[in-house]
Amino acid sequence: MVMDVMRMPRQAIFAEQESQVLLPQEEQLTAIVTRRLTREPLAYILNYREFYGVNLLVNRDVLIPRPETETMVEHALFMALMGMESRELVIADVGTGTGAIAINLAIHLPAARIYASDAYDATLDVAAYNVRMHNVADRVTLLKGDLLEPLPEPVDVIVANLPYLPTDRIPTLQPEIQWEPVAALDGGADGLDHIRRLLSQASASHGEENARLKSHGVILLEMDPEQISEARSLASAAFPDAEITVEPDLARLDRVLSVSLGADY
Repeated sequence: MVMDVMRMPRQAIFAEQESQVLLPQEEQLTAIVTRRLTREPLAYILNYREFYGVNLLVNRDVLIPRPETETMVEHALFMALMGMESRELVIADVGTGTGAIAINLAIHLPAARIYASDAYDATLDVAAYNVRMHNVADRVTLLKGDLLEPLPEPVDVIVANLPYLPTDRIPTLQPEIQWEPVAALDGGADGLDHIRRLLSQASASHGEENARLKSHGVILLEMDPEQISEARSLASAAFPDAEITVEPDLARLDRVLSVSLGADY
């Protein structure tokens, strides 16, 4: 909070402790603290959140990016750099929210083309601002629609951080989460509704001319560690020949389900 009001980097907080706080700054800080005491998330108060080293505009139209989602970015980059470096990758970030995943993939994979989709205009407005701010608008195309439906071509990689909280769990979570858009949290009775539909959409036309995922494609899905077993079964039913693996997050909890259809990964 002080860093934001004083416009100073973290190290200056410790190096310049004798700095005078001006009255307007004191008033700003008081206003921020007052809002925070209501348990409003700090990211909404400051209107930004750092994710994978880049600052992103956030407001109450979007989910606040979490550190565990960086695991998905890391794994997508690892696969791309290790197994797909000779191709012009086409990637879909489904349920893009702030655009956090799409933007970071565009920054680190300059040869890739990325589609970032979401179902809500207000959410896409935030993503559009962040895409422009990080100068990747030439490679990130925003699409409005339901999951994979708006994709204009089959893609190599699908990354999706979809709503995965069970409906009845949301009211029991910490007050900060109650400020976030329910549509970005609620995954249905068991939290897997959107993941089921995405797998169904991806597999329905697989191998056909109007396929949304290429024959060698990869799907990366973020979810609660407790959902991994059921989601693995769903993925196996949708893609019986796929290699299905699980990637842990920074806390060493199972977080990302990886479904690889080809032998290159």
